[in-house]
Amino acid sequence: MKVVVIGAGLIGLTTAYFLRVRGHEITVIDRRPGPGRETSFANAGLLTPGMPEPWNAPDCWRVLLSSLARSDSPLQLRWRALPGLMGWGVRFLRNSNAARYRENTIRNVRLALFSLKVLQDLRKQTGIEYGAATRGSLKLFRSAEALHDAVRAADAVLAEGLTLRCLSREATIELEPALAPISDRLAGAIHYTADETGDAHRFCAALTEYVRRQGVIFAFDTTVSRLEVSSGRLAAVQTDKGRFEAEQCVVAAGSYSTPLLRLLGLRLPVRPVKGYSVTFVAPRQASVPKIPILDDDMHAAVVPIGDAIRVAGTAEFAGHDLALRSARVRNLTNLAQKILPSAGLDPATARPWCGLRAMSADGVPLIGPTPVRGLWVSTGHGHLGWTMAAGSGELLASLISGESVAIDPAPYDPGRCGADH
Repeated sequence: MKVVVIGAGLIGLTTAYFLRVRGHEITVIDRRPGPGRETSFANAGLLTPGMPEPWNAPDCWRVLLSSLARSDSPLQLRWRALPGLMGWGVRFLRNSNAARYRENTIRNVRLALFSLKVLQDLRKQTGIEYGAATRGSLKLFRSAEALHDAVRAADAVLAEGLTLRCLSREATIELEPALAPISDRLAGAIHYTADETGDAHRFCAALTEYVRRQGVIFAFDTTVSRLEVSSGRLAAVQTDKGRFEAEQCVVAAGSYSTPLLRLLGLRLPVRPVKGYSVTFVAPRQASVPKIPILDDDMHAAVVPIGDAIRVAGTAEFAGHDLALRSARVRNLTNLAQKILPSAGLDPATARPWCGLRAMSADGVPLIGPTPVRGLWVSTGHGHLGWTMAAGSGELLASLISGESVAIDPAPYDPGRCGADH
């Protein structure tokens, strides 16, 4: 089949790869000049089946309300974003009750664990390099009570096959000596042993070159203007560079999938949530961490990526605004200094960045068919896009090809959402 994939980020590229493996004729369209230039560019680099929880935890409404008056809140709601969040926001909060939050967490961990296995197989099959590391990740806790609560809350995901280790303060420092300067402030940590890291942008670039050699066509610097539908079936993709005929089309354009599909009257419950990162040149010292460090209190991560240290976190509801806010960047820079006070991270080398995560109202991605025949969607992965990318690509490629799938697709079917307003 002739398939057009809209979006050359992690989700679009993995989908294109698995479709090409199945012998389909693939064209990937992206408005940017190269792959992985949007949300996949400078994310935290974490693949974390160990932390699959949606952001709409049962008490999230308190955090969101308080954030209207605070610039340092991990979840930040902007006043001007409220009109665009009204219907979506009701769904977001409705899914924050304890039962739905638990159910959606389980849906996420199942896809995340499946995705990690698929990614490991992809690495073996393609031989691509992107700085992959398999040391797990380390989540810090400053009180014994918080550590105990986190371990107890992990029962649901442990039942799905996740593995973790609960570490004392001493065992935490033994695993990551770079934390020694703040050992007196730590109660312990959880080591999520299955977690991985890797440079997402480097992965996108490497996979692009690999599939290009396998015959995938790329149309960069090309903006999609509309999807052409005839008799209820997708016919072509219209762009500023011409018309691309297709038997099937995958919309994997992150948060920009929502306005594109709205042109057809399809309303996705997916909205942009801005995330920030700051990347430092890593000093050549022993105090630089070797394992990703996640801070439970500050809701951010410090991640070694190649010769750099990346600090990433925060979630800002501000529509499609991509402005870099100095207060949010400063929060991450300060966080790096608090976690690694002796690492010698130089603010002069800091490169700030922000990107728009595509967040579904229930915190679970939308992967599957739309009401338009031949039109498919894969979006809404939120903060788990890198974690779920390979599995999402494999799942959607199987569905498009009419094959049996290795994971139940029903929890991720876009049809579960109904209409969004």
